[in-house]
Amino acid sequence: MSWRRLILIVVFVVGAEETPSLAARQPAFRRADSAAHTSLAIIVNAQNPVRELSLADLRRILLGEMTRWPDGRRITIAMRDSGQAERDAVLRLVCSMSDQDFTRYLLQATFRGELQSSPKILDTSNGVRRFVFNVPGAIGYVRSDEVDGSVKALTITGVPSARQAFGLTLPIK
Repeated sequence: MSWRRLILIVVFVVGAEETPSLAARQPAFRRADSAAHTSLAIIVNAQNPVRELSLADLRRILLGEMTRWPDGRRITIAMRDSGQAERDAVLRLVCSMSDQDFTRYLLQATFRGELQSSPKILDTSNGVRRFVFNVPGAIGYVRSDEVDGSVKALTITGVPSARQAFGLTLPIK
């Protein structure tokens, strides 16, 4: 009986010693992680001739009101799943909508016959990036540090906004 108590006491003491050092390291890790991921990038296929987009045009694209690029190519929207910080931030910063409002808007536009196609929903940023790489008319969004040479990040112009949504910003020139 006393031997079992000794093991439990040793395990408890060792666990208690590791916990403060682990807790001390976690806030620094979270700060560094959140600082590294502060802005979003709007991405298109590398062959897309568009280099910049106004905030108003980006909103029109996301709402399905603008369906073609200037060269006539059809726009295909790639979005993250509901509940993802990137999606929520884009909807709040660009469309001034919550996810529920956006979903309701899409359903109503589809019902009225005003929406030609729904956005392609993807699970990961890597999935969004690969989709945009493979579909010439695609547009999507990822965190700025997730942009690579396979896609092109657009410059967003328009009214400067100091607003943040879920710790993310959309840099506007």
